[in-house]
Amino acid sequence: MPIIPVKAIQLLARRTSEDARQYAYRVLSFCILEFILFPKQKLNEVSLAESLEVSRTPVHDTFFRLFRENYVELYPKRGAFVSTIDPDRVEQAVWSHVQLGKAALNTIYIKNPDPSQLFTLRYLNHQIEDMLLRRELDGISRAITDYMHQLYILAGDMDFIWESLLKTDVDFRRILYLSALNTTVAEGFVYELSSLTDAISERNYDRSCDIYTSILSRTLKLLKPVQQIHPDYFASHKIS
Repeated sequence: MPIIPVKAIQLLARRTSEDARQYAYRVLSFCILEFILFPKQKLNEVSLAESLEVSRTPVHDTFFRLFRENYVELYPKRGAFVSTIDPDRVEQAVWSHVQLGKAALNTIYIKNPDPSQLFTLRYLNHQIEDMLLRRELDGISRAITDYMHQLYILAGDMDFIWESLLKTDVDFRRILYLSALNTTVAEGFVYELSSLTDAISERNYDRSCDIYTSILSRTLKLLKPVQQIHPDYFASHKIS
């Protein structure tokens, strides 16, 4: 059985613009974020290369990038393993997202985009609502991340900040994924994101910041319940 399911490979088909390393990174990071590859799982270069239909070299090289961004842990003579979730890294990522997100919201407030520019936020709101109705909960965290990214796009000239955030927030996004699998939690996210779009449309900067902070703080509050459900995913339970 391939280490990455055929269904996932089909979903993440290689783009014409990607070289083998970029493709390997995109697939492996996605599979780690969405628990197709689980914390502590050993990553075999040969099996992964076969699944991706690339040589071992780009997979091997990708491990070092994934290590720098906390997706994997490297052990001498033992190889690469999917990283466990570190609560401290989750807290640090939430703090960074709150501070930089507020800066993006402030820039949006100053720029005062017209309603047509806010269309993407509304579209993402509806997309997340539809996922909830269809009980496609595994896609909600991805859509929430897309929504947050859109704020940086609306702010303009802040996309490089967003890319920097993505290199440090893998544990935050994994907690977001696991949390949003709960219908009640997902409903809370849907409501707050819709309220955030309304506040941005109404140019209510203070309320926008309060809601954005609440969304991020919700993830921190869910950290302990998620750890109780999945204790083996966390850093306190090291690979033996």
